[in-house]
Order: sequence, then structure tokens, then C-alpha cells
Amino acid sequence: MKTFSVKIPEGIRNGEKVRLLGQGKPGSNGGKNGDMFIKINIQNSEKFKLQGYDIVTDLFLTPWEAALGKRVNINSIDDTISLYVPPGIQSGEKVKISQKGYKDGRGGRGDLIAEVKTVVPKKLTEDERELFERLKSISDFNPRRANN
Repeated sequence: MKTFSVKIPEGIRNGEKVRLLGQGKPGSNGGKNGDMFIKINIQNSEKFKLQGYDIVTDLFLTPWEAALGKRVNINSIDDTISLYVPPGIQSGEKVKISQKGYKDGRGGRGDLIAEVKTVVPKKLTEDERELFERLKSISDFNPRRANN
């Protein structure tokens, strides 16, 4: 069994192949070896999903962070980015961070797309419950009404 060290070029696409010259099967009648092709299979991780050259990730926010706005740290594939989330952002909205996606192999990059997911606490402390009850009593917001 042989072991190969293979350089994967930046920006290689899912399904593309890397060719290793002369590393394939021996040729017939003593001819030279053929080439070996390695097919690339890029798998999404639990945290990042590749869509073209863009990378999509989830941005989890509490209801109060979504309502009030917040600066949050979000991980890209290279580093951590400080991202300003504007007040009133809705679950499902997407925030684009330019040039932080997948490299295209020509010196450019796609974008990092953070999809907002508002998460409600499953268990509330007594203080939290009181605050939510107070908010319920003073707010006239109704997401099921057309003019919000």
C-alpha cells in the first residue's frame, strides 16, 4: 500500500478531481503507469455549510438581543469577527460578512452568511418569568397582526 501526500488547491469545488501523474495502474505490455485521480468530496460541518463560495452559519440570539441589538463574536473559518446585530432583527434574517467565505482559487472569496435564529429559554427563573409577564401586559405587539 502506498501513501500519497496531495496538495489540494484553494477554491477546489465539490466533485472536482486532483490528478497525480504516473501514480495510476501500470500500463499494459510494460507501458508507463497511468494517472490517479482523487475526487474531492467537501462535507458540511455541524457549524458551517458551503453554498457556492459562500459559507452559511447559524447566529443564535436571545429574544432581548434580537430586540435591542448587540455586538456579538462570530467564528469564521479563519478567525473571530465582531459583528453588530441591529435592533429588531428577525429570526431567519441573514447578515452578510463580505470576503469571509470560501476561497475561489483566483484570489477572491465568497461571503460568510450568518442566519439569525432567536432562541427562547426553555426554563425561566422567577425573575425572568415576572419580566416576561410584565412585558406581555404592557406591549401591544402581536406578530400575527398584519401592521407590525
